[in-house]
Amino acid sequence: MPPDFETKMPQDIQVRYCYRHPDRETGVSCSNCGRPICHECMIPAPVGFRCPECVKEQNAHNSRAKVVTRGQIRSRWGAGSIPGSSGITATKVLIAINVAVFLLGLSPYLGLRIDYYGALSVPSVLVEHQYWRIFTALFIHAGIFHILLNMWALWIVGSFLEAAIGRGKFLILYLLAGFAGSVLVLLVPSGPVVGASGAIFGLFGALAVHAFLNQGRDFQSSAFLRQILIIIAINLVFTFAWGGISWQAHIGGLVGGAATMFAMMLGGRKDPRRPFELADALAVAAIAFVLLVLTAWQVFTYV
Repeated sequence: MPPDFETKMPQDIQVRYCYRHPDRETGVSCSNCGRPICHECMIPAPVGFRCPECVKEQNAHNSRAKVVTRGQIRSRWGAGSIPGSSGITATKVLIAINVAVFLLGLSPYLGLRIDYYGALSVPSVLVEHQYWRIFTALFIHAGIFHILLNMWALWIVGSFLEAAIGRGKFLILYLLAGFAGSVLVLLVPSGPVVGASGAIFGLFGALAVHAFLNQGRDFQSSAFLRQILIIIAINLVFTFAWGGISWQAHIGGLVGGAATMFAMMLGGRKDPRRPFELADALAVAAIAFVLLVLTAWQVFTYV
């Protein structure tokens, strides 16, 4: 007699459950957002099935639901060409500004003045009230290796995150993360600080929060969260092991970026691809207000 076929389910298979009915196992996912859906939640679409929330969003805007991947893989974290990555983007503009400032700094005359008036010097900010240094320092770099490493990271992470949340939100997040990094430098004083790495750490933190809050609605977010946490851990090891790196800017940027993304998603209640509305604008403004208060407090108490 021929051998019996194996009818048991493999032990290593990942069982998924409908995000609206957690007690129902399913093998079907929404073709737009990737969330698992049961037979009751399946709504026929031109390609596959969609979940009730994606259909509701599509009907509300009388248009096709916005996604950030291509083809028929409608997941927030899918690979491939990402809409918004072509043409003029905030990421490209930021890189262009950084490169332009670096090239100007190669001139002996301009280089000294850019560093003298633009670097984040704690006494200059807290005593001489040169507050522009909080942001100008984000566009100054100390050498070719410094700018190449930062711009490479900004291109990779920035392009991805900007496509996921939009140009305006990305720019707000980048500047707030850089602001947060500068504020921690002021609170824990060190020597002069330059570089975009604080803001870039903020992008890492934002990606981690985005993945964490999407774990229940996006089938790739759990795996992506583990990957981004490993990347953050490796960069933090280099931050504290390598001399001459401002850990204050990195930690401050990381926390600032994570907090800003959490605010933009209203703690997971809102998809960051949706329009910027009053509620999330107030949440982001609250973060900026806290940073301003901390800066003012340090100005008045600095000795």
